[in-house]
Amino acid sequence: MDIDEYISADEAAKILNYRKESISLLCRKDKFEGAKRIGHQWFIPRNSVENYVKAPQGFAAIWKRRREAEKIKEESYIDDENSDNPLAGKKNIELEILRSLKILIKEVRKIETIIAQAKS
Repeated sequence: MDIDEYISADEAAKILNYRKESISLLCRKDKFEGAKRIGHQWFIPRNSVENYVKAPQGFAAIWKRRREAEKIKEESYIDDENSDNPLAGKKNIELEILRSLKILIKEVRKIETIIAQAKS
């Protein structure tokens, strides 16, 4: 890859509408293929930045996890906990996770309401 195909973390931050610190963190987590650190600066292949898919943030992430939990719930697993099957009892665990997510979403909505009332 040619050096002209690399961009700085500052440029990547502008393209993705992120802070430079967030880009550096993503580089450290190997989220940009081919990113290189030279001194204190990160240089990232332009195509890695252009192909980067932003992960859901905030409530979008919560809703994504909820949808995934609901899909898991719909799948059928063996419920016999005394079975030698490694999937035994898995449905109960997944249902508990789904219940926990629903409780979390309710609590988040309560907090949103309190914040909205405080701003009024």
